[in-house]
Amino acid sequence: MEEISLKTIATRLGISISTVSRALRNHPDIKDSTKKAVFELAEQLEYEPNQLAAQLLNRRSNTIGVLVPKITYSLYAQAIPGMAEVAERYGYQLLICQTDDSYEKEIRQVQSLLSSRVSGIILSLSANTTQFDHLRKIQSKKVPLVLFNRDCEEIACSKVIIDNHKAAYEAVRVLIRKGRQRIAYLGGPTHLQISQKRLEGYRQALRDAGVPPDETLIKVVSLEKDAMLASLNEVLDAPERPDAILAYSDQIAQWGLVMAKRKGIRIPDELAIIGFYNEPANELLDPPLSSVAQPAFEMGVRAVELVFSELNNARFTFDRVVLESTLVVRESI
Repeated sequence: MEEISLKTIATRLGISISTVSRALRNHPDIKDSTKKAVFELAEQLEYEPNQLAAQLLNRRSNTIGVLVPKITYSLYAQAIPGMAEVAERYGYQLLICQTDDSYEKEIRQVQSLLSSRVSGIILSLSANTTQFDHLRKIQSKKVPLVLFNRDCEEIACSKVIIDNHKAAYEAVRVLIRKGRQRIAYLGGPTHLQISQKRLEGYRQALRDAGVPPDETLIKVVSLEKDAMLASLNEVLDAPERPDAILAYSDQIAQWGLVMAKRKGIRIPDELAIIGFYNEPANELLDPPLSSVAQPAFEMGVRAVELVFSELNNARFTFDRVVLESTLVVRESI
């Protein structure tokens, strides 16, 4: 029986082998009619690509590496299916790594992905990443790099984010319109750009409303549970307690809501709370938690599309995709 190859398909259709190869990879330079003919004939002939040979030839696998702090975080759990949907369309698969917000683990996993000859890397920085040589190494290997959600200005690459300044600004403006004056910001690690941008938005909203920012109401909250609970206790037990909280994450906001209720603080009468990421559990709290929702699935889709744009275009220029967030108002404010 004849072994079906790219040459077989090319000969039958009267086109070049390279055209068949690019059509099967859904290359944008190939006409849709040609792609359709190639795919139909490949299916008819039951063509099975020799993945190993292709990898050895191209020195790349049909795999995209994805590094996230925690797969269980709602944003990443929703973004990964979006990535997988686009990757599968191109005949690729994902290799997903969890850094546990560890800089050291992030470095090791980047090296492992490069050793596996992935075709691209999509990454959301760990909370403890302050040096970026491992990201520069990715780029030195000519491997497309896309950052999403957690951004950094030190690396020039494609990025998929929301406007964190605007999101925090609008959330604080809502609290002010509801009569809140002592609004606390419980932020994440200060070196994370998204935490910096949210703090800037918080400050700007207060200034625009004629409310001088009170530095005692601004706290850096660890993402580790025990330290987080200690910070929340400090805020909720303060002699001059805030009447509203904007939290860096839903995790902080959820624990703030639970602990406030345990202390007999009425929500939202005495304390309003807004989080970030709009995790599904927010609706199950009593009262349900208000939160800034990010288009996580679309972030995943756009991140993978940027990888393929760079792979398929020699003249590709880095793109910065800024998606819209939405404040989901519930009974916590």
